[in-house]
Amino acid sequence: MNRIESGDNKKIKRLKSLDRKKVRNREDLFFIEGRKLLDEALSSRIRITEVYVSDTYYQNNMSYVDKLTVKDVYLVRDGILESLSYMKSPEGILALGIPPKFDVPDVLKKGNPVLVMDRINDPKNAGTMIRSAEAFGMGCVFALEGCTDLYNEKSLRASMGSIFRVPYIKISEEIFTVLKNAGYVIYGLDANGHNIETVSLDKRCALVIGNESNGLDKKIRKHLTETLSIPMQGKTESLNAACAAGIVMYKISLL
Repeated sequence: MNRIESGDNKKIKRLKSLDRKKVRNREDLFFIEGRKLLDEALSSRIRITEVYVSDTYYQNNMSYVDKLTVKDVYLVRDGILESLSYMKSPEGILALGIPPKFDVPDVLKKGNPVLVMDRINDPKNAGTMIRSAEAFGMGCVFALEGCTDLYNEKSLRASMGSIFRVPYIKISEEIFTVLKNAGYVIYGLDANGHNIETVSLDKRCALVIGNESNGLDKKIRKHLTETLSIPMQGKTESLNAACAAGIVMYKISLL
């Protein structure tokens, strides 16, 4: 096991840099914090390249760390990993993972419904959506240009590990042509859309969720087969994007 004594170590500096989206994209790596999330990644298709544990964590979890099958495990002086943590109570265990790659034809060939995120900005919303996507059997999550990165720390935590199991593809607007050619109906969620309770939904569908503040982009609307709305009572005018997406995905899962 390699040892790190200083926060100026190049490995630690690299960890720090991965809080930036452009660095994650360039390095094709992301940052995992905490044992629960690491276990989710290890039990999925995620390739873990490095694990970092503090002295105290290792002393308290020696058998767990020693059983890890990851090639590069680093023992780090107390206080260093904690300075990188996003958690209120840092555990003292971090890891680096490589995002899996997926091909569009492969994820569409089963005909399962898919989720398309249009400029979703809030990392927690994005993570919650992919968690719901797994729960309700969506075959893939497509993120259009302008969406937050689902490998952002907040998105990862909100997804509760679902990001490791649901195919996730960053893609351009051209996906709509591909979806239509594959026989998909394309629904967009919109406050002025047709009441979801009165529409005969198609199981082979793509559900598009627009930006939290501005809704569906005008360029995206031209690709839609139909817009859907969720009936609400009282004075509520709208729902949180992730909440609304979950409701519609649940309805689709019942088909």
